Amino acid sequence: MAYYISGNRRNYFIEFGSGRPIVLLHGISNSGRAWGPQIAPLVEAGFRVIVPDHAGHGASAKLDQPIGVSDLAADVAALLDHLSIEAADIIGLSLGGMVALEIALTQPRRVGKLIVANSFDTTATDEFRTMAEGWARTFRGEDGPVKRFEGIWPMNVGGAFQASAEGVKTYQVWHGLAATADGPSLAYVAEGIVGFDATARLASLSMPVLFIAGEQDRMSPPVVSRRMADRVPGARYVEIQGGAHISNVDSAAAFNEAVITFLGDGPASTKLD
Repeated sequence: MAYYISGNRRNYFIEFGSGRPIVLLHGISNSGRAWGPQIAPLVEAGFRVIVPDHAGHGASAKLDQPIGVSDLAADVAALLDHLSIEAADIIGLSLGGMVALEIALTQPRRVGKLIVANSFDTTATDEFRTMAEGWARTFRGEDGPVKRFEGIWPMNVGGAFQASAEGVKTYQVWHGLAATADGPSLAYVAEGIVGFDATARLASLSMPVLFIAGEQDRMSPPVVSRRMADRVPGARYVEIQGGAHISNVDSAAAFNEAVITFLGDGPASTKLD
């Protein structure tokens, strides 16, 4: 089964492997395909890898109104229910990191270990609102998702990766995905995620948490991830040298090493009755 229902949304997901479940959550205007470099290493490490597309993204439901971080977190909880999984490890990058934080803060029993990469603890700022409004205008314009992708690509991945054969292949694939994306849906996501704020709640996280930053990330600079790690008791922090905003792609080997080392041996997730 490639789809599950959350409220009135029919969302897409795909699974690989078996064993301890782990959910990978992508960033805004991207899709689960962004996790390609992680799937095989995690399967080899013994994980059941679950990769959804957020609502409004990829093959998931189109949107006709704004959707917030809490709504996207509810979608992930619905996916776990659909799969009869009581708890899973969760990795979220950028927007996916905020969604992962929201699940861990509001439904901590559903999260084994938490990894938040290149993300944010708050979007409740004038700066973020202005940025998100600009994204929404672009998404709603002619060929909006493609134009945003072309404009943001140099910030998303480092120069060395851009020039590599893998970087060129990734650019081609993601460009094609952007060309088929629904601009109005992405605009609703950009508008809906403004106002998220986990800053004061981070200290309540009790599960093992790893924060990952890209040393060259201009969207979510390392200071943001370091600040979050400092607020969470016992949290770990890894800064990937040369990594940009989508560090799991442009620095996949270092990212995978940090993730798999952190995950190590953990409690097995169980089935719901």
